[in-house]
Amino acid sequence: MSNLFATAPAPAVHSLFFAIRPPDEICLRLAEASASLPVGGRPVRPDRLHVTTLNLVNRATLPTGLSEEAAEAAASIRVAPFTVIFDRLVAGENSMLLLSSEPLEPFRQFRERLGFMLKRAGLDCRPKGRFNPHITLLYGNEFKFETEIDPVIWTVEDFVLIDSVVGETKHVEVGRWPLRG
Repeated sequence: MSNLFATAPAPAVHSLFFAIRPPDEICLRLAEASASLPVGGRPVRPDRLHVTTLNLVNRATLPTGLSEEAAEAAASIRVAPFTVIFDRLVAGENSMLLLSSEPLEPFRQFRERLGFMLKRAGLDCRPKGRFNPHITLLYGNEFKFETEIDPVIWTVEDFVLIDSVVGETKHVEVGRWPLRG
């Protein structure tokens, strides 16, 4: 007998965004450190750790051609590699973030340049709101705190376009481009 009151599963939502990913060895180190902290919660898998740079869309289906147009615009960006330093761990209501105690100006400049290139290509995805570069390390933590940590430092040499299938913990890398001045 079927359940007449059963509801259909919610459709997947695609979040298409540009991101900077730390090198694999740093992702592994961050994931291991997060999992060992006695704060509860669900650590983010190493393959999903990133700094969101620019969101393009959050919808049940991606607009036709958006990924390709964004990829084409991204391929034309000219930005030199830059170094980032994250040295603060902040646990809030439902997540724990890795942040920088100093403004990450090269990150902001990269984001603005990317937004300009996308706008020039006819895509309406200008950077909006305040930008606070961070890496989400876990969700659902039980404690709130803020502390300094040994700096996590790397040179950003490339960036990616990711289609995140929300609710399925799946990131599909649409494209990857090297930074070059």
